[in-house]
Amino acid sequence: MTSHKKTKTYRFLEMAPALATWLTFAGAAVLSYLTPTVVAFYIILFDLYWVLKAINTAMHLLSSFIKLRLHARYDWWQRCSMLLDIEDYKRQLRRDIMTGASRRSRNDLKQELVRLDRLDFSHRLHDFRKIYHLVILPTYKESLTVLDSSIRSILDSDFPTKQIFFVLATEERDRLRAEDHSEILRQRYGDKFFRFETVMHPDGLPGEIKAKGANLTYAGRFALKAVGELKISIDHVIVSAFDSDTVVSSNYFSYLTYAFLTAEKPHRTSYQPMPVYNNNIWDAPAITRIVAIANSFWQMVEASRPDRLVTFSSHALSLRALVEVDFWPVDVISDDSQIFWRCWLHYHGDYRTIPIFTTVSLDAMLDVTYVKTLIGQYKQKRRWAWGNSENIPYLVTNSVHDHLIPWWKKLIYIERMVEGYYFWATASIMIASLGWLPLILGGDRLVGSVLLFNLPFLTRFMMQVATVFLIFSVYINLVMIPPRPKNYSRWRTFNMVLQWVFVPVVSIFFGSAPAIDAQTRMMFGRYLGFWVTPKTRLGRIENPALIFQKERKRDV
Repeated sequence: MTSHKKTKTYRFLEMAPALATWLTFAGAAVLSYLTPTVVAFYIILFDLYWVLKAINTAMHLLSSFIKLRLHARYDWWQRCSMLLDIEDYKRQLRRDIMTGASRRSRNDLKQELVRLDRLDFSHRLHDFRKIYHLVILPTYKESLTVLDSSIRSILDSDFPTKQIFFVLATEERDRLRAEDHSEILRQRYGDKFFRFETVMHPDGLPGEIKAKGANLTYAGRFALKAVGELKISIDHVIVSAFDSDTVVSSNYFSYLTYAFLTAEKPHRTSYQPMPVYNNNIWDAPAITRIVAIANSFWQMVEASRPDRLVTFSSHALSLRALVEVDFWPVDVISDDSQIFWRCWLHYHGDYRTIPIFTTVSLDAMLDVTYVKTLIGQYKQKRRWAWGNSENIPYLVTNSVHDHLIPWWKKLIYIERMVEGYYFWATASIMIASLGWLPLILGGDRLVGSVLLFNLPFLTRFMMQVATVFLIFSVYINLVMIPPRPKNYSRWRTFNMVLQWVFVPVVSIFFGSAPAIDAQTRMMFGRYLGFWVTPKTRLGRIENPALIFQKERKRDV
């Protein structure tokens, strides 16, 4: 959407995040000069807020981590099978509760039993054999190695591939590469799925921008026609929209199927796995590792608060919901989050995202050189911040006139969104500098003020208290990352711990700075296009094209 098509209200809402951010910085400087004592009290309250927030975040992270490990032990395929006889399944849950190995496990099983008791299975689908998974993998300039690892992970899952409809969504503007990769992958995997299709998204369709959402929507509409020709009900199809580098865990489809079959409102629900950036985590430099880990951890924190959870990156929802909202947006950057808001608005607030506590692994930012990697990391975060800023005017303007959504619900969701984007841009800079501003700008007004003189030290102490909770992050990161490759020494493992000293720098230059950049560009109408993140692997994996050639020679 270009600026000349937007109302004044919409444009003001686009400008609002940047205005709030720059007014905060300007106000902090001016008030530090005029009323340093007032600013000092504000700084103390602000730092106390972030200490409490750090504690709260650490607790939510730990909760999700524990649940992630607990659910990894469950046999989700067996659970899907047991849903065929729901009463027998409940009896089995009661037996498992009595014999559970730990209190945490017993409590989790009790909660699941209570949840199932609330559902009326006599009037709902609970036969996993009728479920089909539509997997859409959009690609643009990705290597064959990246695509091959993603497809192989789907085949290695514990769900029957005869119930998986795979679509490789390519772009016309990358025609030669797309045709070459499509042919190789079709030869390799064409007979491995229920159906394997490749579709090429035409370039320059009216109303579209060059973005992943446009590709997803074109592929989704293509698949919808095929589903209709196959006489499959759209109520029985779950759609997984993946990034090209998505490597699913072996239990992803079984867990997703179970979550869909037991959701209170399966067609008014999105399903969000836990994204972890582990595909190349050992190869990435420390700076981008921290960013990747922070992204993963934030999604885990949000998963423990499902009332706040919004779809991100690789996500799933029913084909029924997709059809009713006319698929993903084709003219915005943030297709992954805006598809949630599109559904939320379409169903008048009666829509939610539930977490599924299994992982999908993606690539940490890595390019061919260190400098390009850092530039790429900045651009990736700016793109994410830009996409988030798009959602504020979209949600406000589309919800304000919907009288079927309660006002309290509108205000809560808008407030959470605005708070998150505001602090994304401002918090790390304010924490780093605000404690010194009254001391630097206050001048003679500081004379005799013990509070102002000790303010930087008080601020530093509270931030050190908050930093203690990084211990959770260090531990969880070391447990969740894959084993160290043989070509790296033990020093690389030690480096995984030392990297956390860069957190303050990363928070400013790869957190606040790209967010401010995106907000400011939007304020002045300098609209960004969709920047595709480079996906580089360091060559330990043999080229799939060579593997295919060897296999064909062997078969001959």
